[in-house]
Amino acid sequence: MTLACLLLALTAVAQLAALPLRYWHQDFFLTAAESFEPTGGVSFAAVGSTADLFADLLTAVLAIGLLALTAANLVGVHGARIASWASAPFLACCASVGAVRSPRPLYSSYSAGDIDRITAAARDSRPDWLEPLLLVLGLGTPLAIVVAVVLLALPPANAFFRPRTPVDPPWPGATTPGTGPEASPSAG
Repeated sequence: MTLACLLLALTAVAQLAALPLRYWHQDFFLTAAESFEPTGGVSFAAVGSTADLFADLLTAVLAIGLLALTAANLVGVHGARIASWASAPFLACCASVGAVRSPRPLYSSYSAGDIDRITAAARDSRPDWLEPLLLVLGLGTPLAIVVAVVLLALPPANAFFRPRTPVDPPWPGATTPGTGPEASPSAG
């Protein structure tokens, strides 16, 4: 159970960490594209940028929600397990899309030679570790989510989320329902 919760928490944190890294990665392409003149239209389409922003906002909301669900899963809330099953695949999809999303300029706006030069300039200015890290975060998240969801569905998890019956009174001197002096046949 704790392994599933750990995987869910790590994937949520990884996606929250990947969001600013993606924008930093995109900034290298924006900076490189500033020195080139688009052949027609704008260099980065506003519709594409708005869709990316919406996707990143959805990813952030899902990741924060999954962190809250992870905390509820740790204490055995059955509804949190069901909500995790429902929401975690959406975060996996957002992570997959984020991994394959390219920050490169629109191909219809620049000539083929300019695209190659923009890509080369961005590659030269960014750290070598940034793109592989984003790829590992984007592709590792769906795999970790699948493992966590499967772990939440296994029989040990079913036993963990099963309602418990109290064996002992909740505090000293208290009685559980049906065991107090008023419940005994001689009390009447």
